[in-house]
This record gives sequence, structure tokens and C-alpha cells, in this order.
Amino acid sequence: MSATKPFDEVAIRMYREDPSLAADMLNACLEDGDTEGFLLALRHVSKAFGGMPEVARATGLHEKTLYKSLSTKGNPNLKTLMGVAGAMGMRIALVPAEKPCVHRTCGT
Repeated sequence: MSATKPFDEVAIRMYREDPSLAADMLNACLEDGDTEGFLLALRHVSKAFGGMPEVARATGLHEKTLYKSLSTKGNPNLKTLMGVAGAMGMRIALVPAEKPCVHRTCGT
């Protein structure tokens, strides 16, 4: 019988070896607009970078606070998201939307 590895272990190894793959996956979640899915994906990707205990340590947050923030009901603030991204060797960036802005605030 051949040895197989669970999908999670393979994905975690891939994200660890290629952080740009992890960033692409997280960005795809953001593009879909699924907040809950994004937060769960962020928790999953954190496993490739030491897991929630290590990410919590790197951000200076209590582990339980981080788990709560990145739960499906979580609502992390920008400082938390930037800290988590930084702990995983990433940063948060804004990019132009594909459709032009239709709000008066941006002048289009």
C-alpha cells in the first residue's frame, strides 16, 4: 500500500515552499468577496508559517484572540490583518478594481 498524505499537509508544505502560492490563494478568496472563507483560509495558511501559536506570538496577540478574530464570525481590525500578514512574510496591498469607481468620492 502506498503512503499518502492528507491534502492539508500537502497544501501546507506547498504554501511554506512557495509563499506566493499562498498569497495567490488568499487574494482569490478576497476577490470572491467571501469574508468568512478568507478568514478561514488565512487560518489555514498560517499553519504553513508556524501555526496560530507562532503567528500570535509574532503579532503580539493572545492566541485565543487571534483564533476568535480569524473565525467565521470574526471581524479582525486592519492592525490584526497586517500583523498576521507580516508574520507570514506578506503584506496587504490595494490594487485598482477592474470596474471604474462610480462613487462621487473618487471623481468618476
